[in-house]
Amino acid sequence: MARRTILVPIDLHGITRDAMETVVRLARQLDRPLLGLVLEDVRLQQVAALPFATEITLLGGRERSLLRDHLSQRHSLVSGDSRRLLHELAHREQVELVFETSSGTRLHCALERGGQLDVFFPARQRWQRARPSRPANGRPFQRLGLVLAGCEQDARVLEAAALLLRAQLVADVYVLSVGRLDRSLLEGLYLPGSRISVQANLHRDPASIARLIRQSSYDLLLLPGQCLQGIAPQTLDATLDKSGGQVLVIN
Repeated sequence: MARRTILVPIDLHGITRDAMETVVRLARQLDRPLLGLVLEDVRLQQVAALPFATEITLLGGRERSLLRDHLSQRHSLVSGDSRRLLHELAHREQVELVFETSSGTRLHCALERGGQLDVFFPARQRWQRARPSRPANGRPFQRLGLVLAGCEQDARVLEAAALLLRAQLVADVYVLSVGRLDRSLLEGLYLPGSRISVQANLHRDPASIARLIRQSSYDLLLLPGQCLQGIAPQTLDATLDKSGGQVLVIN
């Protein structure tokens, strides 16, 4: 059976070092190769081609022309820096890594690819919650959220959570279940020192799942890919952009 791969979309917004360290550590503990998908946003290029298109700079709030050349240069810088750092981290942790390039939004390019792929969506830099860079207990995921939606992907969600717990990367686990939960399913999560909270009141409708992602209070949310069905692409794209935490979509 082919090994499952974790896909990391890298677009014009880039990805922080902390997020890269997170996904490399995930890949190592889950024994997964990484696929870095370097994206060029065609829609933004089309906007830049319009006459009188402008952008507001983050430093100083100045308005300037939005030119395709500026975008191309910025894309080259961001993607180049991201590739170098991700390669360095993966090499250090002995994680297999390959890169591919594509055009489009990170949502479209990441979720519509075939194969044995799970998708890691880091929190956008501007939305990340302020927190200590090194937790006192040394565990990078102070709050791990996992969704059990009564679908076939639940087993892989539980498997991933158990591996992270055994590696002592997680402090607290929050199980969000759609309806009543057979507690025997959680046996693999109960390890010495583990703290597990179960909520069996999650709704699987598109609006509820989108709200969960957008208002995420978890350092990492493990989410079955089937939960994203029915959410309009534009809504899901905006929701992932505004999410306060990292999301691993398990397909």
